[in-house]
Amino acid sequence: MSIVDDIEKHRNDIVTDTYTVTWKELVGQYKDKDLIIDPEYQRLFRWDMDQQTQYIESILLNIPSPPLFLARNDDGRFEVIDGLQRVSTILKFFSSEIFSSLPDIEQDKIDLEQLQNDIHVPTRLVTAPILPSLEDFTLDTLPETLVRTIKYARITIILLEKESSIKARYEVFRRLNKLGSPLSDQEIRNCTARLLGKEFPATLKSMAEEETIRAALFLSEEAELRMGIEEALLRLLAINFSEKPLKHQIREYLDEFMAYSAEGKFKLTDDNRQKVERTFAIIQEALPNGKAFRFPRSGFSTNLFDVVATGIFHNIDNLDIETIKIKHKELMNSAELRQVTGAGSNTRKKLKGRIDLGIKWFKK
Repeated sequence: MSIVDDIEKHRNDIVTDTYTVTWKELVGQYKDKDLIIDPEYQRLFRWDMDQQTQYIESILLNIPSPPLFLARNDDGRFEVIDGLQRVSTILKFFSSEIFSSLPDIEQDKIDLEQLQNDIHVPTRLVTAPILPSLEDFTLDTLPETLVRTIKYARITIILLEKESSIKARYEVFRRLNKLGSPLSDQEIRNCTARLLGKEFPATLKSMAEEETIRAALFLSEEAELRMGIEEALLRLLAINFSEKPLKHQIREYLDEFMAYSAEGKFKLTDDNRQKVERTFAIIQEALPNGKAFRFPRSGFSTNLFDVVATGIFHNIDNLDIETIKIKHKELMNSAELRQVTGAGSNTRKKLKGRIDLGIKWFKK
């Protein structure tokens, strides 16, 4: 069999259709149990409220969205293959119209971060990059004209028909969800920030190449390639120099500070750059090759980095090597450190706790 015949044979295994629908139609399909999100998939709904809000913002601003991939089952119903985060975001936003009963929740008395991926809990939007005024709006309080904008926004569907072979359906799902090398958060920040200005991204890159900083962090080769050093530096700078309060998850906080700095609104002065370099130099001398940022028998910890790097940076003019060694050892055995790390460590409350702990702990 020739390669042309072989391709033609297998091409016929995949039968697809492409069309557009409104989100209102998809929500209706879900409500009628004609659109399926398998319970196993539903547990993979991971977007936080920042990401969910930004997707709603994208719809309101008519920012293009990639297509959804669905598969038609033998019973005629549709199953989500790719696009779970977007579909779940919309279902959660319209949950009060979808579900006959909702959890009895007093939203001002709970930590909504714990429920941000429960599609039965109505969405309360947070501030967004372009439309910060979206904060605190819900389906019930958003102006009706904007609700209609979301409902009637169109999304492209690529449908894998039931005539497709089982193996073809498997390969489509696998390749959509497994292949490719997704960019790290910092790689995305670096690329997009350069559209706003090249000086700050270039400064981060230059600092990340300094041997003392690389040695103090002691990241893996893969982490370095994915700009892990630049992200650590950005994290330290944002925590210490951002003029905005921490209102988001740390990822969004870093995105905002990267953009803010690339626009030239924050400039890293020579004095502050030298202070950063002195911070890593004294850390490398006191706790060499990444010891400062690692719990026993584990890899690099951003939680520990927040405490140690911030604390030493803030107090560097009053610290010496021996003091750092002693205070770090005491810190690693402290109940205070355990309280701001571990479960739920990505919450804003615990991040603020780590910053405060570092500044207090390394104060001589």
